Amino acid sequence: MRAAVVRAFGAPESLTVEEQPAPAPRPGEVVAEVLAAGVNYADLLMVAGRYQVKPPLPFVPGLEFCGIVTSAGAGVERWRPGDRVMGAPLAGGCFAERVAASAQHVFPAPESLPTELAAQFVVAYGTACFALKRARLSPGETVLVSGAGGGVGVAAVGVASRMGARVIAAASSADKLRVAVAHGADATVSSTAETLRPAIADLTGGRGVDVVLDTTGGRFFDESLHCLARGGRMLVVGFASGTLPRVPAEYLLLKNLSVIGVGFGGVLAAEPAAVEATLEEALALHAVRPFTAEIAGRFTLEEIPRALRRLADREVVGKQLVLPRL
Repeated sequence: MRAAVVRAFGAPESLTVEEQPAPAPRPGEVVAEVLAAGVNYADLLMVAGRYQVKPPLPFVPGLEFCGIVTSAGAGVERWRPGDRVMGAPLAGGCFAERVAASAQHVFPAPESLPTELAAQFVVAYGTACFALKRARLSPGETVLVSGAGGGVGVAAVGVASRMGARVIAAASSADKLRVAVAHGADATVSSTAETLRPAIADLTGGRGVDVVLDTTGGRFFDESLHCLARGGRMLVVGFASGTLPRVPAEYLLLKNLSVIGVGFGGVLAAEPAAVEATLEEALALHAVRPFTAEIAGRFTLEEIPRALRRLADREVVGKQLVLPRL
């Protein structure tokens, strides 16, 4: 099979496409043909050697996929060849024609989910749904979503909208904000730190928002914390800005605020049953009002460096996909 391989940590351009033996499932694993794989910011960090998990070299990146099971290892009873699945293997490997994954880390991909949506459903929609459930979001509350034109951001806008919230989307460009509106945002603001607070005050009559779902970190975190209403909840999902924020504990005390970490990858590693329950909740929302995939680009294995470079340069609106047999 063909696979994109990292032999030395570095820039996206260091990836090479190579012929490799197709994986054989070990006990407890399945092997699937990859129909589509999602491109995530974590892939960029992993290729550079800056992710919190540093895989041994050489390795095949790619953290989520939709595909068809081709074989199952000893002890696997749930999956059979021909089953359509979506998954997020902890070891990566999705930027290839075939991938091996623990049977616990693949999930049913119903026919109601188009392949290009299923390829991003576990990470993006799973993260968004898990985060908003952690915040105990209630219908009628107001949610501010940062990075609302990206993969998790688009998913969060859609999930929050279907949960009955009023959604304010924050992003860095007009194109990203237009996408957020198309996926259910009720209002938009520029994510520029200097204008965020007055814009939110204007949109909420000075009250502030009930929940912030932040994928950005940095100055956006600092400013959006001050956009929370009393008793508000800050969801820490990621740090796309590259800057880790620091929490002013005294301000949390003054307004009875909560800062909640959202590490969906850790849940996937330790509690796959909780992941499946979260995905079932997201699929229930999809059944009521279907989500749609916002595709920023479709790439061959050879084009993965370009996809990662676009991600690094913050040029992506929506979700990029790798189609190994394109």
